[in-house]
Amino acid sequence: MVVEMDQETQAQVKTLFAPLDSDVKIHLFVKEHECLYCGDTRTLAEKVAELSDKVQVAEHHDEPGKGKAGEFGVQRVPAIVLEGKEPYKVRFYGIPAGHEFGALIAGIIAVSTAEIPLDGAIIEDIKDIDEPVHIQVFTTPQCPYCPDMVKLAHYAAILNPNIESDMVESLEFQDVAKKYEVFGVPKTIINENTAIEGLASPDLFVDKLYEAIG
Repeated sequence: MVVEMDQETQAQVKTLFAPLDSDVKIHLFVKEHECLYCGDTRTLAEKVAELSDKVQVAEHHDEPGKGKAGEFGVQRVPAIVLEGKEPYKVRFYGIPAGHEFGALIAGIIAVSTAEIPLDGAIIEDIKDIDEPVHIQVFTTPQCPYCPDMVKLAHYAAILNPNIESDMVESLEFQDVAKKYEVFGVPKTIINENTAIEGLASPDLFVDKLYEAIG
């Protein structure tokens, strides 16, 4: 996969990054061999970091469960974890390219500013969750509806430390997609017991979060 960013896109991202508050660290988890998209994911992360002096890349080669991978709960590579005001449990498994590039940019802004563009009642409902929640959103780069679902899941993880959220690129991790019977995207799995097919409204998403812990 060729990772390119034209001048217009670079200018748009620089404008979006203007309000960044806290520094953001893109924790990049890769390995040198047997990882088809690790190099492209590194290139993408580095290109994004070049667009703001508040964004840096920290590269890690830890095995799952060890070192920084253990600290951030990283189970596979390539992976990106975003750290801003806090070390949030916001992860991208697979290269966030295509439509998912927008979700990466939105995630960087959110972890830096902690400003979440959701209705106040939705935010309070998410903050009130007091049990562990693990959200996995399965995507493909060609899916136009996937980024909004990823953003919802990641916003939840930023709002509540009990919540962790993963974007999982289905084509790169076909074994995981097969396990969860992903035949269309986005598909969201919450706590292994609750599924959302397609893009959910914030209200439905919150209902499903509570269903998963009920």
